Amino acid sequence: MGGEHNELTKENDRKKQKAKAMKAKKETAKKIAAGAAAGTAIGAIAGVLFAPKKGKETREDIANKAKETSENVKKTVKDSVESVKEKKDQIENKVKDVIEDVKYRRKEKNDEVAITIDIDKKDIKEDTKEEV
Repeated sequence: MGGEHNELTKENDRKKQKAKAMKAKKETAKKIAAGAAAGTAIGAIAGVLFAPKKGKETREDIANKAKETSENVKKTVKDSVESVKEKKDQIENKVKDVIEDVKYRRKEKNDEVAITIDIDKKDIKEDTKEEV
């Protein structure tokens, strides 16, 4: 029984480590998306402002670049969210599999114990009959 408990504890520790790693990856993805958006926006604005164009054209270019940047950021965030959801689903499925495996192993052990108890009962009955 102690061995099973140790295995379950180790499995729980591994799950916690995976959850922490997933959270860290999610935070990293958010930072990358924000950095990419900021970098793109700054680069676009700088390029437009330093380009030798009329005011109206410059404002149109800024508006177009802002819209383009917004769309790029939305796509990057959407892709990151989808990736995180896929990983979450994979982890959930793995956890379900582990739970089912633990349940199955527990049932097997319970069955083994029940059989052993039945055998021991029979042996005890036979031993007491022989002694009487």
